[in-house]
Amino acid sequence: MSVHSSKALSLALLMWLLATITIGLQSWIGDQTIYSKQLEQQREEFHFAILANKAPGGAGWGAVGALSIQKRIGVVYVAEGIRRQTGLAVGKIYKLLDSVFLFIALLSLFFYLRKWVPDIYCLLGVLYFCASLPLTYFFQLFHPWDRLQLAIWIGLLFLVADRRFLLLALGLVVSVFVKFDTILLPFFYFLVHFSKSQWRRTSVESLVLLVLAFGTYHALGQLFPAPLDNGGGFNWDTAQALFLRNVKTLYDMNVRFPPLLVHALPIFMSLFVLRSKGRYVWASVAFALGLSAVYMMFSNYEEVRAHMVVLILILPSALISLRYFIENDGTDTDTRNARLTVQMSV
Repeated sequence: MSVHSSKALSLALLMWLLATITIGLQSWIGDQTIYSKQLEQQREEFHFAILANKAPGGAGWGAVGALSIQKRIGVVYVAEGIRRQTGLAVGKIYKLLDSVFLFIALLSLFFYLRKWVPDIYCLLGVLYFCASLPLTYFFQLFHPWDRLQLAIWIGLLFLVADRRFLLLALGLVVSVFVKFDTILLPFFYFLVHFSKSQWRRTSVESLVLLVLAFGTYHALGQLFPAPLDNGGGFNWDTAQALFLRNVKTLYDMNVRFPPLLVHALPIFMSLFVLRSKGRYVWASVAFALGLSAVYMMFSNYEEVRAHMVVLILILPSALISLRYFIENDGTDTDTRNARLTVQMSV
């Protein structure tokens, strides 16, 4: 078998594996949770409510626990376009979109991790991510943007790593239409690329990204206002209240707390010899920890679906540590290098 044929077969098998995982999760877990028949009517209500910018019940978005949800229009408008063209039910469209974007996210994650570790470790990282995904199907009713935003996050991280500024700026604006948590990405860009020799360029580019992100978010607020919420939104008081609520939830759930199950081990592994792993890798860990603090103060933190990007950010460092633990087993240098060469060629 030629090298090209071997690579094509490897890619096909990888896609088969990820498609199997996607279908299994979406069908056997999704159909019992977020895609269940019992929730279908409520999902349709939220869909058409966002299109009309009128919360179900007429009392404002905050009253239904969906503050600022009316700004997350990207995937809702895509779903509505598909519905008008095909006549499919809203629930089926969202499940289809979720499935497609989840598969794309998993495949993209594999190639993202490939920037730092050989394929076998990339596969381990993706499988760990997949093992965590069942926890993302709970504590929610209508959040159809999560899978798409996950795929977008990975794409944006690729662009940050490669410093593709123009594409990054465009992708950042698009991402805010889907879900606005990416407005913090310019801080990561600055952390990755700031240096004494390029401080001016990095500062200007980071500022431009910040203006684009927050400008888009502000524009969405103007286009899709929520007057019945009386200006309610995220502020220091709500941050304190949510933080205390999340601490109580952690105490009540104990070891069952989803973020603990998902993030604790890879974060612990990511901290080993962190500064020696390269600028992007340690900056990813620092940004992930900062994001975790933000999510802890501005979201219901047990809803791990909303912050799976934290796991994506720390996986490169965690896998580099894992590779070191496995391969630094006391064998002589020549043997270890030979083994590493074989692994990287697979």
